[in-house]
Amino acid sequence: MDFQNKLLVHCSGSLPLSVLNVYSENTGVLYPLQTFSKSREVDFSLIPVFIEANSESNENRLIELAEKISGKVAVLDSAKRKSLHIAAVFACNFVNHFYTLAANYLADQEIPFEVLHPLIEETANKATEMHPKQAQTGPAIRFDENIINNHLESLMEYPDLKELYNSISRSIFELHQTKE
Repeated sequence: MDFQNKLLVHCSGSLPLSVLNVYSENTGVLYPLQTFSKSREVDFSLIPVFIEANSESNENRLIELAEKISGKVAVLDSAKRKSLHIAAVFACNFVNHFYTLAANYLADQEIPFEVLHPLIEETANKATEMHPKQAQTGPAIRFDENIINNHLESLMEYPDLKELYNSISRSIFELHQTKE
């Protein structure tokens, strides 16, 4: 492909700027940190946008463009952007997977997932208003073995959930043993 050295930009959080080098001498990244679904609209003015470019001139062009769609624009190199993307996978994709597991488990128990909505909202609000470590609650933080073992016993018919429950509980407990 010949882009005649026009500014070529990708929007990936995990790919380095350098993947575009073979296509153009003018390259950049414009990465909006958000989850997107066809059926949902988002307010781009609230979405942080991270940019990177292979020259100061291209960086300035991307900053100018990004500021037209977002009030939160920052320069972030490929390595830091990859780290941000990994953190986003934990904060979004993995959390959503846990919602799916919870919904499926509740469906098996004939309990509607909607009863968790207020809990999910409060958890998200606390995680954005204070450090998430300070927002952590539940039996795992104090490693309440009676409750944890009782839950694990109840999950005998769900070996994958049981394994996740045990692993995440240990992770939460171990993290809270460290002093900050």
